[in-house]
Order: sequence, then structure tokens, then C-alpha cells
Amino acid sequence: MPLRVVVDVDKKMIRVAGEGVVTDEELLQYVHDYLSGGDLGGYDELFDLSEADVQDLTYTGLSSVAAAAAATDPAADPVKIAILVSESRGMGVSRLYQSLRESKGGRRHTRVFWDRAECREWLGLTP
Repeated sequence: MPLRVVVDVDKKMIRVAGEGVVTDEELLQYVHDYLSGGDLGGYDELFDLSEADVQDLTYTGLSSVAAAAAATDPAADPVKIAILVSESRGMGVSRLYQSLRESKGGRRHTRVFWDRAECREWLGLTP
């Protein structure tokens, strides 16, 4: 699986790194494995897709992922999702996901970044 996931309990952060080709199914599996029905729904998320190939992601698949993920958002205590990308296609796909998530009732604050330092600063991570 090209998603490498590390949970940092101390920082209440889930770090996800895309490696190789990332698919809709893998993103949906991530939501089911880490966000659905567990204690991690209140954790911030950092998706580093700067080294990933997102060419196989589809509108239909992202819509399913957005709906499943939005359903896991906590009602209180807003949490963040930062998506780090390195190419224009990654930016387009990430913005599409952000829009779909919001339209499905997602309550997490979601931002897409080109710059790693700006991304880390927004999440409150020290260098």
C-alpha cells in the first residue's frame, strides 16, 4: 500500500505519506482503518502527497472518500487536515477533495499547501 501512516499520540496527529500510485480504494481504506469508529477522529491529519502519483484518483472515488471521512468529523473541537502537494495535478485533486468534503458536511479545517514549512506552521508543528 503506498500510504504510510504514522500516528503521533502525543501531538494528536496522523501523518500520512503517499508513496507511488495512490488510489481511491487506498484512501477509502485509510478512512475505515484510522478514522471510523476509533479514537483518532479528533486528531489533526497531515497528508504528504508531494512524492505520490495521484493520476489514478477519480471524482467518484474522491466523493466516496469525502463522504466517509466527513462522517467521522467530531462535532466539537475543530481539527485540521493539511495536504502537501508538489505539482499542479496534485493541487487540483486536493482542491477537489477539499470541496467535496465540505459539500458532504465535513467540519475539519482543510488546506492545501505547496510549501512544507507553511504547512507545518499551520498545523502548529515545530521544525
